[in-house]
Amino acid sequence: MADNSMIPFIKRAKRPPTITTERADSTAVLAMSILVIVACLPLLRFFHWQITLFLFCIAALRLISWRWSAALPSTGLRAVFTLTGIANCLYSNHTLVGLDGGAALLATMMLLKLLELNTKRDLRIVAILIGFLVVIQFLFDQSLLLTLYCSLIFFGMITLLIEFNDGFSDTNHWKTALRLAGYFSIQALPIMLCLFLLFPRLNAPLWNLGLDSGQAMMGMSDHMEPGAISELAVSGELAFRARFEGAIPPVNQQYWRGPVLWHMDGRRWSPLATTGTFTTQIEVMEKPVRYDIILEPTQQKWLFALDIPVTVPATAQRNADLQLLAHDSIDKVYRYQVQSVFNYRLNEPSAARRALGLQLPHNITPRMRELVASWQQHATNDWELVQHGLAFFSREQFYYTLLPPRLGLNPTDEFLFETRQGFCEHYASAFALLMRIGGVPARVVLGYLGGEFNALGGYLMVWQSDAHAWVEVLIAERGWVRIDPTAAIDPARIDHSSASQLLNAGQSARFHLDHTNVFAQWARQIRVLADTVNAAWQNWVLDFSAQDQLMLLEQLGFGAWKEYGLAILMVMTVALTLGLTVLGLLRQRPLLTPLEAHYVCFCRRLARVGLVRQSYEGPRDFGQRVIKERPELTEFVNGFLAVYIPARFGTQTSNQIVQQLAQLLRHFHPHQPLLQRVFTRLKKH
Repeated sequence: MADNSMIPFIKRAKRPPTITTERADSTAVLAMSILVIVACLPLLRFFHWQITLFLFCIAALRLISWRWSAALPSTGLRAVFTLTGIANCLYSNHTLVGLDGGAALLATMMLLKLLELNTKRDLRIVAILIGFLVVIQFLFDQSLLLTLYCSLIFFGMITLLIEFNDGFSDTNHWKTALRLAGYFSIQALPIMLCLFLLFPRLNAPLWNLGLDSGQAMMGMSDHMEPGAISELAVSGELAFRARFEGAIPPVNQQYWRGPVLWHMDGRRWSPLATTGTFTTQIEVMEKPVRYDIILEPTQQKWLFALDIPVTVPATAQRNADLQLLAHDSIDKVYRYQVQSVFNYRLNEPSAARRALGLQLPHNITPRMRELVASWQQHATNDWELVQHGLAFFSREQFYYTLLPPRLGLNPTDEFLFETRQGFCEHYASAFALLMRIGGVPARVVLGYLGGEFNALGGYLMVWQSDAHAWVEVLIAERGWVRIDPTAAIDPARIDHSSASQLLNAGQSARFHLDHTNVFAQWARQIRVLADTVNAAWQNWVLDFSAQDQLMLLEQLGFGAWKEYGLAILMVMTVALTLGLTVLGLLRQRPLLTPLEAHYVCFCRRLARVGLVRQSYEGPRDFGQRVIKERPELTEFVNGFLAVYIPARFGTQTSNQIVQQLAQLLRHFHPHQPLLQRVFTRLKKH
């Protein structure tokens, strides 16, 4: 066999030419860029400012380059941007994996991909990746508003994918793409509902598989110092919802118990390092009140209950301070049931706890001791001393305000004798110290007071603006008794123009303030309606669990099958839904162009007078038969077909031709001859 290398005139076969991918239209690039930017917007609130700034610069460069193509960076510069984006994510989150790091990296790469949208293949890849970008949103937030927002993004993604198959040369393609996207979305809804109800679920949601975004949560702290609670008072965040079995207790009994504070260092109150478990017996003097609470995430373990709880949820415990504590931190919406009583009696605490309730900081001043000594001269027991203290706050010129003057190194002394302006933490702290000076054990309790009743949902909404602090004093033969020194203030000395009103915070229920402003009433109604919708979303969608699925099986009569019944019922339901959808598609009339729709209308009007077009007849043959049977229609039929046939089977179709056909049909209303109509009626009878 001869060596081919020795034959110089034998040419090597050329490689087949590569198929060039269709280039992307500039309008398609702009539409895809806007959709990606809109999809990234909800994530920006969870990113570090460095990542947000980088994404903003890339998005601005993409939009500018659409108008001025010279601004589009070269391949080398895009590589530099890519390395910079990766380094930025690594610097901000110290990792490229996990919830924060992975989400930031995906958003960065998606925005960088917009700088090289050259072909339709690039557009389709980015459109598919938008789906992953949208799913990541639910790892951070699962609210109804975000769900609706992401649904619109998905709808836009489907519309663009449909449009990319036809191009942007015809403006009517947009209407067709939107209509088809709507059809596809409606067809997918039954299958989505079946999968939501019947797909076997984990005990925990997919968006809570150990991923922690590390975001700070607005909520109550376990310590108190001047200004701590007043920061919450201007917050519009929801703390929890409470649904009662029966009548809602009056406002003066709606004290939601939280952390209990014992130690005071002169400025800051803090709880005990450990309080142990509850061992004291509660003497209940009335029927307990039963209610359910849906607590928003706090990243803390404490739960809130009306003062005092007599039952403990299965996933919590009650400590010696009568505070409920969950076994784990509340990092998602937490639902629990509890019972409380308002009329009770506790046994005397131990000597060690009594001593803790009498500890005083180092900065107790002589005039504080003199004030308490003046009360003791007229008090025969501890309870009368408490009443003298409340009368002091009510009688003297103390003012309630969210904007108190700044206090120095001894805030209690300055508040009592100089400024006399403060929020509930000022009054609770000062009253507790005065009682300890007088020999009455006292401690501070943090929690919430009151709430806002939602008539639509039938539950109580407790906001962060309802945060409150009160005092518990130890009284012989009664145990710990709740005292609210803030309530002793004369309502005439409440500053309504402070930050709570300036920042539109909800007024505390303890002052019974009415909203007389019409705009404020509307805003309140909107807030109530929004919370009702959010509560329904939380109850019926986010909290739908495996136990709810088993209950659904019980109601359908498949309870004995359990998880296998879910799988079988899911397969059967999805198969039936798909079958009905396919049957509907088969029976669906084909979509007609405006030109074809006018011809169908032409044939339908002729069919009304007995001239039915046969399936084998084309426009010309059908027209000739119509003219033969009805010569008086010759002029119109020839005129209509002279316009329709060239446009239908030719290469050019314009809106002017479509409008011309519509104008012809507007005056075309053929009638049957009189003898033929009589013959037809006689034939029917």
